Amino acid sequence: MRVLVIADIHANRAALEALPEADAIVCAGDIVGLGPDCGAVIDALKARGAACVRGDEDDAIAKDASRPMPPGLEHACEELRAKTRESLSDAQMRWLRELPPELELSFDGVRIGVTHAYPGDYTRYIKPTEDEISRIGRAFPHCDVVVVGHTHRQGSWRGRCLIVNPGSVGAPSQAGFASYAILEGGKVTFARARYDPNKVLEALLRAGISEEAYRECAQELTAGSSRPYDRLVHAR
Repeated sequence: MRVLVIADIHANRAALEALPEADAIVCAGDIVGLGPDCGAVIDALKARGAACVRGDEDDAIAKDASRPMPPGLEHACEELRAKTRESLSDAQMRWLRELPPELELSFDGVRIGVTHAYPGDYTRYIKPTEDEISRIGRAFPHCDVVVVGHTHRQGSWRGRCLIVNPGSVGAPSQAGFASYAILEGGKVTFARARYDPNKVLEALLRAGISEEAYRECAQELTAGSSRPYDRLVHAR
């Protein structure tokens, strides 16, 4: 079975549509937030039966909760969280609200754990140290692979199990290339798919966000996303 492993779509339909077909989809959260196509992305994942967990942006929007904002994206986060709440239907908001914080599932005998950032913590930017890797492995004692997201950085680390971050679909570190991974036959392969960030920027203009928010999004989409390996302590 060919499993598409993704994270951090951030309501970017153009990037999501650039990804390859697969037999199943696993998504490590941040489905919405920081992008213009929240409803379309939710509908696409539902239609394809994607197994998803809730990220910090999903949680902030679905529960109207205070969550940290990445430096340099404060205006974009605040405005697009509000616009997303206004635009989602009741059914879409309910689906987002009911996403679990963690999942465990199996494909071809491979047991996979999924969490957005860190077990029990939506907002933690983990450092790939031996201690962090060991803690994540202990949180999923029955899993062969644990999928995380949040940092927008592709990578894998071997501890008791294999920890995989597929990178970000909608705000990738390499601008214009949606990041993802493929799990097949117990093997993980990293890849990227080209998409046009200008389509997203045009949609953001139509959404009517402020100049400050637009500049922040444009920087993120055209220069590449960067997230610190650190905990963000200031929430708004």
